[in-house]
Amino acid sequence: MTTQAKEQDASGIALRVGEYLTRGPNELYALSPKPIPLGPTAGAGADVGRLIYRRDEATLDLLHNVSRNAMLAWGGAAVWMMFALLGVFLFVAFGAVTGASSWLEAWGMWGGGAYMAILLFTVGGLWLPDLWIRGNAPVRFHRQRREVAFVVEHPGRRVFLPSPSAHLMYGFWFALFSMSGAMAVFELGDLGDVEKTSHTLFFLGLHLLFFPALAIGYVALYRGIRRLAGWRKETVFVPWEDVVAVATRNMAVTVGGPAGIGWELHILPPDPERPGYSLAGAGISANVTSLQMAMMQWELIRRYMEEGPEAVPERADDYSMAWYKDEMARQRRRHEREGKPFWRYRLGRWMELAYFASWYTEYRVNHVLPKAIPKGWIEEWSQPLPEAEWAKPSEELTDLSRQVEAAYERGKTFLDLGPVEERFGQSGAGEVPKAAYRSVPFAAHSG
Repeated sequence: MTTQAKEQDASGIALRVGEYLTRGPNELYALSPKPIPLGPTAGAGADVGRLIYRRDEATLDLLHNVSRNAMLAWGGAAVWMMFALLGVFLFVAFGAVTGASSWLEAWGMWGGGAYMAILLFTVGGLWLPDLWIRGNAPVRFHRQRREVAFVVEHPGRRVFLPSPSAHLMYGFWFALFSMSGAMAVFELGDLGDVEKTSHTLFFLGLHLLFFPALAIGYVALYRGIRRLAGWRKETVFVPWEDVVAVATRNMAVTVGGPAGIGWELHILPPDPERPGYSLAGAGISANVTSLQMAMMQWELIRRYMEEGPEAVPERADDYSMAWYKDEMARQRRRHEREGKPFWRYRLGRWMELAYFASWYTEYRVNHVLPKAIPKGWIEEWSQPLPEAEWAKPSEELTDLSRQVEAAYERGKTFLDLGPVEERFGQSGAGEVPKAAYRSVPFAAHSG
């Protein structure tokens, strides 16, 4: 790679395509603007970050997708929690047999722990992530207009309250909610005692009424205060050739030495009035395993915008029940062919709750992800245009792409080219402030 890496602070610098920055062990590659072909390294592109939710002839939506592997991890954790609870139950039941306590108390103790584990799995592992998914605004590309719609949150005055979506608030609320439920179930072991029955009703009221109302009320209060403080969301329409795509690798230093955290692809709307900065609270990111994977993800989006929907394959069907059943059948045939017992493999998948993970992930894709898009969002702007009204690539991009393609034919790669515009005699305009992009309120149906 002939690119010369420079150690510098990326903030305040209007990055252009091909630039490579370092800050200590961290790296950043600018893949755009301008959206030039990335060459043989990226191939035809691939949706490695599982970002593409839907596409048609005119528009393509990116959403933070869900990970089946994360669901499998939750499934494995749930199984081991159940084993731990079973051990506790057997221990308490043994105590009941020897006269240390009653069977009813044993059931109450085990039931309280089991209920808390169920809440951890359903509320912590399913419901709260679903809320996060529904709260992430989409990014919509319109290839015929050559524009990209980003949802931008304009900051107002500072609000001295923790956000309801903060991990601390989630943990605090969930701890109160789950512990009150566990105590209510545990107290069921002494229903014959009038005093203990009042304790049960008290914890049950906290669990079913007070703490849920507290959480809902806090969210409503926080949103109301933010509105009064001037926070607002808008949909901003960014020219396609201005969109910034950067691949970054962040490293952490541990006692044992540097530890890689991994690569990410960030797709961001630049702030035209402040070169080098992006608009607040907007954009989308995807975890990828390497720089090549980041390039493949961006190349797929670029090919859709420049070449059409035929360049983008349908979403991979590897998060569905049909995929799971086909995978199990394939694994059975493989184990039989190799003379290995299939039941061991199937048991491992059961321990991960793989059947449930596949079913629920398919449910999320079909029923949770769509709720991140408001009904009728920029409906007018999203309509297809007559071909005579399609926007055309700029002369600068067309000329730059032609020269880059010729360099690839000579054996060069994208990483060999360095700052592409400088290499081919174009002066990047990224340092010159421009007028603000056109925008509409977030929930607007028009554009």
